[in-house]
Amino acid sequence: MTIRKYAIATAILSLWAGAAAAQTTQPPPPVEVLGGTAEAVQQSTGPEWWAFSRAPNKHYLIDVNSVVKTGDELTVMVARVPTDTPAGDYSHTVDQFGIRCGARQSHVVTSSDAFEDGVPGEVFNTEEPWESIARDSFDDAIREISCDDMRPQPPSYASVKAYIDAGRP
Repeated sequence: MTIRKYAIATAILSLWAGAAAAQTTQPPPPVEVLGGTAEAVQQSTGPEWWAFSRAPNKHYLIDVNSVVKTGDELTVMVARVPTDTPAGDYSHTVDQFGIRCGARQSHVVTSSDAFEDGVPGEVFNTEEPWESIARDSFDDAIREISCDDMRPQPPSYASVKAYIDAGRP
């Protein structure tokens, strides 16, 4: 085989390999979640609750492992924990927030109350409309943590119950 024939054969093989690779179909991109893919979150250690806001009567926690992002929209779980209940009372509320990162809009998608025993009640749809997020507001803190992959000050907790057992620090 001459050098010229070898070069032509190599070029043909390269073109054929490129055409075969182009015909291979790729799976659709995975849904993005904070810190990785949906599969990675399923394999993670579970919820990771961080306190991000404290008022005299309630503390607010966000589960950073619950963030599920689809395009510019995402959902994230936020807990409202009362501070005036006795030790061993695990009552709290968990809301699923919807956030439109670029549009700076939010709404509560679902809500569920857990009573003294910590067992969550029925989840209900709130049917709230999308609203603009004011700068430096409660919803803006949720947006920053969720959209910008930020973390509040440590520590984090494996559950709302663990946070309550730690004395609601």
